[in-house]
Amino acid sequence: MSSEPHIVVIGGGITGLVAARSLLRGEGPERPRVTVLEADKRLGGKIRSVSIAGQTTDVGAEGLLARVPSAVELCRELGLEDELLAPVQTTISVWTRGRLRELPGGILSGLPDGIRPVLRSGILSPAGIARAALDLVLPATPANGDRAVGELVRGRLGHQALERLVDPLLGTIYASDCDHLSMRATAPQLDALAREHRSLIRGLRAARPVTQAGPVFVTLPGGLERIVTRLRDELRDAEIRCGSSVTLVTHAENGRYRVEVPGSEPLLADGMIVAAPAYEASRILRELSPGAASELHGIGYASIGVITLVYPADATALPLRGSGFLVPQTEGRLLDACTLSSVKWPHFAGTGEVLVRCAVGRTDAASVLALEDHTLVERVAGELREAIGLRGPPVASRVTRWERALPRYEPGHIDRVTRIEDALPGLPGVELAGSAYRGIGVPQCITQGKSAAERVLAAVGAPNRQSQIPERA
Repeated sequence: MSSEPHIVVIGGGITGLVAARSLLRGEGPERPRVTVLEADKRLGGKIRSVSIAGQTTDVGAEGLLARVPSAVELCRELGLEDELLAPVQTTISVWTRGRLRELPGGILSGLPDGIRPVLRSGILSPAGIARAALDLVLPATPANGDRAVGELVRGRLGHQALERLVDPLLGTIYASDCDHLSMRATAPQLDALAREHRSLIRGLRAARPVTQAGPVFVTLPGGLERIVTRLRDELRDAEIRCGSSVTLVTHAENGRYRVEVPGSEPLLADGMIVAAPAYEASRILRELSPGAASELHGIGYASIGVITLVYPADATALPLRGSGFLVPQTEGRLLDACTLSSVKWPHFAGTGEVLVRCAVGRTDAASVLALEDHTLVERVAGELREAIGLRGPPVASRVTRWERALPRYEPGHIDRVTRIEDALPGLPGVELAGSAYRGIGVPQCITQGKSAAERVLAAVGAPNRQSQIPERA
């Protein structure tokens, strides 16, 4: 029987794959044996690249936040850094008051650092601008715990600033209403300014960021799934099982864990990284840690749809400009956001076609995603015709439904995550990682996967490990 420690990674998305790679590359007296269990038939989670009309494009995550270095560093380690591309166009508009209106520059968490840029944009009406200006004279808002983004912004700047500036940005990123988004988890800079300054506008002026070199986002020609492929190639020494859903984890002898997988013998693990969605982690850990499982169950998820359309080059009479646009919920549209991929990214620019990526479902995902594919395509195409003048039907389309795709960071989210983490020390060698906890972006998931691997390796290498397991009631 092999003496090396056995570590099981539950979840084969970007977090789990990075964790498995880090486990195999980690330093220690014994290299662990690593098994990756993925419930789906494919690896990569929400990173997925597909071919549409001969072009490979992403229907999940489409870019990497370059200013959070972990994703770029991983691409460097995988030999992909030299292929990373920055956007050609970066300006974003809001479709409101009958036309596209460019978002003001200098926006932090959806708020401009002054009234003049908003005046020029036309996003807010004169009445909305007058209401936002009251922030300069209103008394300070008491900072009581973790507030909803909507509560603070509406109270300081009014309904229009929330509905037309902040909610289209943050709400689209997190697929949620700003009245249900945690300030501390989704807009920590804004939360800090609100606590330090009486006026949000004055605080934003004081915190005007210094311009940094380099792009904000980058991507890979051929799709981000190339990262997943490279990771898979580096995991030759790991056992990877797709289509393997874990039903339960329990204690085994000698401080190990028994991992139950339908259709196969249980696995015995010395350590475990749960990189599955929170609702799956809740089910998996319900016997090991009922307290953590209960808190995990309280993390809600949002479903979204991504509709990718390809048009001929002559579908628009005028050149398209900007990287895309956002749509406030108050406009009553099916569209939540649109990326003009063939304008934004250089590798699509020379194809002679117009590639458009649309997000839907934030307002009412259940009813929207229940629509037939052809209905979704027709309705989105109709709104694109109205918004940016795309004529005729698309020559190719693809509808991708992401059920329970994005965790909801509701007020109190950071405290909930802390309670979950506080429940884990009683389970040596067990770690949670992924988008449900401390950041939904690919770079944040990469960071969490690496950190979880480091902690598990440290725990598995600890002496007298079995004595650290608490007695079961």
